[in-house]
Amino acid sequence: MSEDSGAAPTPWVLDVSVLVGVARNDHGVMALIQGLDAAGRPLVIPVLAMTAALLNIRSDDTEDLLHGLEQLDNTMTAPLRDAEQAARLADVIARTGLDPWDSQVAAVADAAVCPVLTLDGGKWRQHAGALDEPLHVIEISDPDLGPDG
Repeated sequence: MSEDSGAAPTPWVLDVSVLVGVARNDHGVMALIQGLDAAGRPLVIPVLAMTAALLNIRSDDTEDLLHGLEQLDNTMTAPLRDAEQAARLADVIARTGLDPWDSQVAAVADAAVCPVLTLDGGKWRQHAGALDEPLHVIEISDPDLGPDG
């Protein structure tokens, strides 16, 4: 079924760079995220990527902005739930060489077969083939990217 046929759109997994953009209240990133949400695009927020954004920008405003992101209609948080997910994360770290924050993004994107939304496509392209299936990456700087993706 295609997205045009009324099926739910494929979720996009937000990486650390996007979450740092939200934490910095970057108007371009915020407008894109709000537009994607308004268009019904599901967005996944890995908790370790959110942790990295909170470490990058330390303020009460950062917590408020990220909490607000969680409250959008089409966002969901991806926690680490159990030993199986922890083992999967360890495997992704070992195979890709990514830090734990980005490795959770990769693990979620890989498990759900969803693209990673990023400001740093080069980093993801470098590691995209390290998993059994290549990661798909959507770089925000792409001039063709809009709320319809």
